[in-house]
Amino acid sequence: MNSTSLRRSISLTLFPAIIPIVIPVIMLAASQAHSQAAASIKELSKKTTVMPKIADCQKLGVCDLKSVKTVERKIKVLLPDEHSDYATYMTDFRFVIETQKASQIPKYGVVQFLRGCMFQSELLPDGTVQNRFAYVHKHFGQYQLVRHENWVIDSSHADPLTSSFEGYGRFDLYKWNSDPKSLDADNANWYFHAQPPHGTVFKSELISNTGLIEGTENPTARNSSLEMESCIFKIGDLPATSDSPGTGVDRSKAIWCSSWDHKFVYDHLNSKVEASASIHPFCAEPSDWPL
Repeated sequence: MNSTSLRRSISLTLFPAIIPIVIPVIMLAASQAHSQAAASIKELSKKTTVMPKIADCQKLGVCDLKSVKTVERKIKVLLPDEHSDYATYMTDFRFVIETQKASQIPKYGVVQFLRGCMFQSELLPDGTVQNRFAYVHKHFGQYQLVRHENWVIDSSHADPLTSSFEGYGRFDLYKWNSDPKSLDADNANWYFHAQPPHGTVFKSELISNTGLIEGTENPTARNSSLEMESCIFKIGDLPATSDSPGTGVDRSKAIWCSSWDHKFVYDHLNSKVEASASIHPFCAEPSDWPL
């Protein structure tokens, strides 16, 4: 991951189709000011989860599925000359599929489930903290708050596959490298450009949007409290279209699932970002969206 990609991620507040209601102009300015310098990247943790070997693959008809794994990295990014208080916390995720031959890749599909929220928090002069929902994403064709108390399918349109792209193919957002062991997302090939010469593809996600915002009147932070579960299915067990709750998607038919998260919340009392084990209680608060 190079510094140009990270600057782009920070300035756009990356999450699939997320748009901030209040655009953080200060972040865009910081990105442009440091356009020629490298960002500092610190890996906080790395977790690789591998699908267990399928003993009855012949009975299930999945023997051509050689391996599946996920790689989850938590990273802290600081732009040059920026105070450490304004570092951005990110989760860099890969879902990697290996089939015996490239032609077998479309036999399988990945559906991602999501719950939790994103929100801003502001430390008021009286010492109280005010939280508010301030981010939306395109979810099944509609812009909605990033606020889901229950599990929903994470898709911007009717196709539940996380690799699909509206108006294009169902697998077009897969990436691949000439070296099948490489998970370099920045220089990878897109599946919609060409199919790989081997059976290994991966879906990558980079979630940021966490940390103290520079230049606000009162200390204000971006917070993320999200849990995801990414599951691989036989494509024949998945509908071509669904809705947010997952009509037609039978989770019991998943071949394998891997859980991951992005839960970083700014602690205004102690002036630091903290990783949490559970979803923040504010995610269950009501909202008046749409305005």
